[in-house]
Amino acid sequence: MEGGATLRFVLPQHELDAIRFANLAESVLAPRFIRQRLPLSIRAWQTMEHLAPKSLDMDAFTPVEIGWRWGPPWSTTWFHLAGPVPEASVGPIALQFSSGTEATFWLEGTPFHGLDANRDLVRLPHEAMHGGQVDLLVEAACTLPLGASTFWWDHPEVQTRWKEENPGRLESAALVELDESAWKLHEAWDFARKLLLALPPEQESSARLLEGLHDIAARLAEDDPASIHADLTALLAEGGSAAGGPCVASGHAHIDTAWLWPLSETRRKCLRTFATMLRLMERYDTFRFLCSQAQQYAWIEEDAPDLFKQISERVREGRWEAGGAMWIEPDCNVPSGESLIRQILHGTNWWHDRFGQAAAQRHLYLPDTFGFPASLPQIIRLAGLDTFITNKISWCETNRFPHVTFQWKGIDGTEVLSHLTPGHNYNSPIDPSDVLAGHGILTGQPQPRPSAWLQPFGYGDGGGGPTDSMIERINLSNQCAGLPEVQHGRADDFCSLLHDNSAGLPTWDGDLYLELHRGTYTSQSWLKMANRVAEDDLRCIEAMGMGAPTAVDPALLREQLDEVWKLVLLNQFHDILPGSSINEVYRDARAQYDQVQSECDESMCSVSAPWLAAVGGGAACFNPASTSRSGVIDVDGEPAWLENVPALGARVLVPGDGNQPSPVEIEGLHLNNGLIEVTLDEVGRVAHLACLGANRSVTDQSRPLGQLVLYDDQPRRWEAWDIDSDYVETAQPVESIAEMEIIESHPLRTIIEFRRALGKGSRLVQRYVLRAGDPRLDVEYLVDWQEDRTLLRLSCPTDIRARFGTVGIQFGVQERPTHSNTSWEQARFEFPGHRFMDLSEPGRGLAVLDDGRYGRSFNGDMMGLSLLRAPRMPDPEADRGTHRFKVAYMPHAGDWRAAGVSAEAEALCRPLRMLGQGTGSEISHSPFHIHVDGGAHVEIAALKPAQQGSGHVLRLVEVHGGAGDIEIEWAQSPASVRAVDLHESNPVDVDLAHDGGRTRIGIRPFQIVTLLIDGS
Repeated sequence: MEGGATLRFVLPQHELDAIRFANLAESVLAPRFIRQRLPLSIRAWQTMEHLAPKSLDMDAFTPVEIGWRWGPPWSTTWFHLAGPVPEASVGPIALQFSSGTEATFWLEGTPFHGLDANRDLVRLPHEAMHGGQVDLLVEAACTLPLGASTFWWDHPEVQTRWKEENPGRLESAALVELDESAWKLHEAWDFARKLLLALPPEQESSARLLEGLHDIAARLAEDDPASIHADLTALLAEGGSAAGGPCVASGHAHIDTAWLWPLSETRRKCLRTFATMLRLMERYDTFRFLCSQAQQYAWIEEDAPDLFKQISERVREGRWEAGGAMWIEPDCNVPSGESLIRQILHGTNWWHDRFGQAAAQRHLYLPDTFGFPASLPQIIRLAGLDTFITNKISWCETNRFPHVTFQWKGIDGTEVLSHLTPGHNYNSPIDPSDVLAGHGILTGQPQPRPSAWLQPFGYGDGGGGPTDSMIERINLSNQCAGLPEVQHGRADDFCSLLHDNSAGLPTWDGDLYLELHRGTYTSQSWLKMANRVAEDDLRCIEAMGMGAPTAVDPALLREQLDEVWKLVLLNQFHDILPGSSINEVYRDARAQYDQVQSECDESMCSVSAPWLAAVGGGAACFNPASTSRSGVIDVDGEPAWLENVPALGARVLVPGDGNQPSPVEIEGLHLNNGLIEVTLDEVGRVAHLACLGANRSVTDQSRPLGQLVLYDDQPRRWEAWDIDSDYVETAQPVESIAEMEIIESHPLRTIIEFRRALGKGSRLVQRYVLRAGDPRLDVEYLVDWQEDRTLLRLSCPTDIRARFGTVGIQFGVQERPTHSNTSWEQARFEFPGHRFMDLSEPGRGLAVLDDGRYGRSFNGDMMGLSLLRAPRMPDPEADRGTHRFKVAYMPHAGDWRAAGVSAEAEALCRPLRMLGQGTGSEISHSPFHIHVDGGAHVEIAALKPAQQGSGHVLRLVEVHGGAGDIEIEWAQSPASVRAVDLHESNPVDVDLAHDGGRTRIGIRPFQIVTLLIDGS
C-alpha cells in the first residue's frame, strides 16, 4: 500500500471493551472457581462393543497418562479413575474429565452425568466418595456430538484430528474443589459481556452497563466474588427489564434419533443427556426440560431402568415435560397420512401408559422436520392437540415465512394455532443476542399478536442439552435492563399463553413448504419404497384380520403388529427416511426392514387363512384398494381376468365368469386395449398416447413422453439434502436407441422391454405393460444404479395447457401452479407428492402415477418426476445398487376426478393379491360395501383393531375435495357404530345415522372420519 501503510480494521470501542472483558473472564475469573485440583490415577480398557458396567473385567484395565491418544472412531474406552478426596474442602467436589469425545460417568451401575466438549465437570454426590477415596467409572465413546464427521465450521485442528486413526485424546482426569461464588461471578460477568455486545451502543442501558463493568473490572482479582456478583447483578437489573415477552425458555436436547451416528449411539446419547438433565434439576428448581420423542424414553426404560424411574418422578412432578405427541419426530413429506396418525397414537399412548395425566398431550412439536403437508392440521386437531410448534421453515432460502404465531389452515378447512419459534434455533445457547433476535422478529409482526414466544435452549442435534451456564443466563435475563422478560417454562404452558392471545391472528392456507432440502424427497429411494410397501402391507394385514368372515381377535392382532409398526415409525425419523444419514444407519434400516418384511409375510399368511376357508372354487384374490376392481392376475404363470373384486374383499377366479375385456392388440410399437392407444419409439419413450377414439393425443409429437434425463447433482452445501435450482442447466437426455424385445403378447397383456446402458456405469431395463381393461400404461423400471452425484429424472411433456396442476398428498390433493411468476413459485421447482400428478384442460388430461417416488415438478405443460440420486455425503454409497419401481401414464377425458385418477393411483400401489386356493363355499366376501353419492370419493385409510378392547375401527378419508353422502352396507350388522377422534375415546360431530346393517354418513371435502364399531 502507498507509503508502506498497513491495513487496519478499526473496531468500535464497545467491542474492544468486550474483548478486554472476555480476557479478564478467562485470565482472572476462571482460575478462581477451582480451589484445588488432585490428579487421579487412570486405567483404561478399549472395546468395539457397547457394554454395561457389570460386564467389565476390571483386571483387564491398563494404566494410561494424560495426553494418551485413543481410537478408532466408533470404539469405546472405559476409564477407571481412583484417588484421594481433597482434604478440608469447603466447596463441592467435582470430577473434571475430558476424553476429547463424548462420555458418560456411571455411578453404581446407572448413568449419572454426561461429558462432552461443552461440559467437563461432574459434581459428585456423597455416595461417590467412600472413606476419603473415589473409585470412578467413565464410558467414553470415540465420537463427537455429531458422530465422527466434521464440518466447515469446525476448527482445523479438530478436522485434522478426526481424520486420524486415534482421534480421542485424554485431556483431564482430576478431582477438583469448586468455589461456587467465583463460578457464579464468572457466569454473570460473561453474560454481561455478551449483553454489551448485543445491545445497540447508543442505547442508554448499554452506556450504563459499559460504565459499570469498567468500575467492577478493577475489583475482579481481589474482592470477594460473592460481593462482586451482588453488585454485578444489581447493575444488570438497573433500569428494569424492557417491555415485551415473555420469552418462555424451555430446556431442550434435540437428539436426532439417527443421523451422523447409528441408533446404537443414539441410545447412549439419550443416557448421558438425560442423566445430565436430572442433575441440573437437582441444582435448579425452576429449570424445565422438554423431550419430545417417546421412542427415546422407551430406550431409556430398557437400557437404564433406574434412570427411567428418576425421569418418571420428574415427569410426575411437572418439571420434565414428556410432550410433543409423536413416537419420534418424523419426516412429514414421505410417510402416509395413516402413518402420521400412528406416530401420534403410539407416542401419546406410550406416554399415557407410563406417566398418566402427567404426560397429557396438547401440542405437536416438530422443530427440525423438512416441511408439512396441508392435511396435517386436521390430523393434529382430531388427535386432541390444539397447537403446532416448529422451527425449520425459518431455513427457507428464497422467501422469509411471514408469520410467527398464526392459524394454519389445512385442505379441509381445519385450523390449528401454530408457532414458528422466532429465535430460529432449537439449539440455542440462550445468549442475550438470541433473546433480542427472537424478540426483534416477533415485534416485526403486525398487531394483534401474542407477545410471548418459545425459545428451546440447549446443545442439540447430537444431544447434550442445556448447561448450568445457560440456566444462569436465563436467571440473569429475567430482570435485566435491555432485554424482554425471559422465564423458565414448559411448552404446554406456553401454549396456554398463545391461546389466551390468539384473536385476530393471520391465517396460512395450505402446506408449509421448506424452500430447502428438496433432495430429501428422493435420496435413499430404496428406503422410501420399503416404507411405502410396509405401510401398505400393515394396512392390508389389519384389514384382512378385521374384515375376515371369522375375524382375528383384535387384541391379538394389535399386539402382534405393535413392534412392527414401531419399527416402521422409527425409520420415518426426519434424518433416516429423508436419506440424510450415514451408511451405518442404512445398514441398520435394511436389517430392520428385512425383519418388518418377514413379520408382515408371516402375519399375512396367518390372516389369509380365514379368507381361504370362506371362499372357494378356485384361486382366491384379495383387493386391498378402496374401490372394487377388475383386472389381470397371474395364475400358474398365465394371465387371467378376474372380475369385480370388492374393496377390502376377496373373490375366487371362476373360468368363464364375468365379461372379458377387449383384448390388447399390438402392431409393431403401437398398442391399444380398447381404452387407450400407445405408440412407443425406439428409444423407449411414448411418442403417442390417447384415449381410444379421442380427437387429440395428450402428448406433444415433437417431445416424447417419458424422457429420461441425467443431471449433474452437486448442491452447494447439504449434499444428500438438497437439489439446487440450477441443476437443470446440466441436462443430459437419454436418447440412444435401446435394445428392444417383446416379452409377452397375450390378449390380456402385452409387455415390451427396452434395455440400455445408462450414464457412466449403470444399466436400465424398462418394461411397458399394457393390460386388458386398464385405462393406464404401466412402466416397470429395473435399474442397476452406479452413478456418482447424478440425478435421474423422468420428463413428461404434454400437449395440455393448464395454469395449475394437481398432485396427490397424504389424505387428499393439492393444486400447484405450473408457472413461475413470483419468487414463491420459483422456489417450488421441486415439491413432494404421493401417487400421482395431473395436468388437465377441459375435455382431456394426463396423469402420471407412481408407486413410491416423491419429488416432482410442474413447468408449463411439463411434468417431472425425480427417480434416483447418488449423493456422497453423508453416505458415499447412497442409492447405489438395484432399484425396482413403477410409473404409469393415464390419459383421460375430462376432469381427473371423474376419470378416477386417484383410484387408479391407489390401485398401482395396492394391486390385487393372490391368496391361494380357497376351500370355502362363497365366491366372494367383503366386510362391507361402500356407496358414495355426490362429489366425494372415499379412500379407506384403515380397517384395524381398536386401540383398546375388542372393537375395530374403520377410517375413511374423502380425497377429491368434494362433499357427498356415504352409505356403508355391512356384511354383519354391528351393534354400534360411532364417530370418534383418532384416539377412539371421544365422540366427534359427524353427520351419521346407523340402523342395523347400514350406516349413513355425510362427509365434507377432505374430511377424515373414524368409526368405532362394536367398541364399548
